[in-house]
Amino acid sequence: MAKVFHLRRTSTLALRQRRDRLLHSLLIPRDLLRASFVERFTTCGKPNCCCSRGERHGPFYYLAAGLTAGNVRKFLLKSPAQQAAARHGVAAYRAFWDQLEEFSQINAELLRRGETLDPPRT
Repeated sequence: MAKVFHLRRTSTLALRQRRDRLLHSLLIPRDLLRASFVERFTTCGKPNCCCSRGERHGPFYYLAAGLTAGNVRKFLLKSPAQQAAARHGVAAYRAFWDQLEEFSQINAELLRRGETLDPPRT
């Protein structure tokens, strides 16, 4: 779900300035990951195992990315370094997406006001 930016009461000049700042700051992070960081606990099914009494095995950490309908790439993150990198990459994606969403909403608001999306000619 996209974050909603309340822009209707912001001046057109302020919107254009914010959009310019966003445009200059929009850099794709090298560690960006469009995926989910998943923590799972499992049971093995052995009758004498502690998981049969409610204690589950884990946590196990996975990175899961939906590629197309029915095609999900998921793999186990074994080391703490992999887990930290995955967490950071997913957070970088979310931050990048929020900036891109704000940029898009500013453009939509400018169009709603009858403004052009091109920079003003001087």
